[in-house]
Amino acid sequence: MKSKIIWLLVIVGGLLLVGYWGGSYYFSNILINSETATLAESKARLESVGLPDLPAPEDVTIDTGEVTLSGFFYDNERDGECAVMILHGYTSTRYGALLYAPLFWERGCDVLVYDARGHGVSSDAYHTYGYHEKEDGLAAYQWLLERTDLQPSQVGLAGVSYGAATVLQMLPLTPDVAFVLADSPYQDLLSIVNYQGPEQFGDWVKLFIPGAIIISEIRADFKMADVSPKNAIRDTAVPVLLIHSAADEFIPPSHSEAIYANSNPEITELRLNEWGSAHARDIITDYEAYARIVESFLAEQAPGWGLTTGGR
Repeated sequence: MKSKIIWLLVIVGGLLLVGYWGGSYYFSNILINSETATLAESKARLESVGLPDLPAPEDVTIDTGEVTLSGFFYDNERDGECAVMILHGYTSTRYGALLYAPLFWERGCDVLVYDARGHGVSSDAYHTYGYHEKEDGLAAYQWLLERTDLQPSQVGLAGVSYGAATVLQMLPLTPDVAFVLADSPYQDLLSIVNYQGPEQFGDWVKLFIPGAIIISEIRADFKMADVSPKNAIRDTAVPVLLIHSAADEFIPPSHSEAIYANSNPEITELRLNEWGSAHARDIITDYEAYARIVESFLAEQAPGWGLTTGGR
């Protein structure tokens, strides 16, 4: 009788273990292998809020050594002797980044946007929230320097949400860039996973988060604890502009506040806008006010970078 009970407990325990790891794998898939928008879908979203007035782009591919990135390069005829690389948000594509292009195009700057790994038509890959993406970004940044024949001090980096967190994590790799604009970043991956999991699925999902983290790290070959824009900004000499909607419920503004708290306040600006915008929508809610924030920041932290609006 006792042996039957032991075997029953072993079977039940095994089934529970299989169930736990099955659930953890499911949430791991959501975390690192979520479905992303097609280029057509992403372009349609951009068209719904208004396409920026840009010329036809040059299609480019960038080989990082691990993956191939596909993107657009816009060569500005006004030759402002400046360039900017803009990174899109999670599950979006290069079209999501184009919302920010007019901020810099009007200054005479060349623009590079590309689909992150595992997004758009770039190489299929797991999403690691900046862990591997920052190295991809470094390869794209070096491509941009070579393509434009500019110096690092003439090139800026910008990103939104997932892209913002990535450009912030690039700071230790690109110590001489002109500036970084980060719109609605997360402070670190563990914080946003522990926040978004219960928000999307309920408190019960907390049980599966540790298992999902372990499985995700094994599958995607990364360490979640190392994904930390909050740590990456520490000790940088690069001017950083953090913009976040005070009404953001997807990535709360406290994330940008935590990043700012780790920064050098003399070269970092935090703007928490009370415009009532949803996540990463401030630039859509009031583009002119958004552009003034960027102009003011550049005038103070990167004076003379590019042309002023309206030409030489």
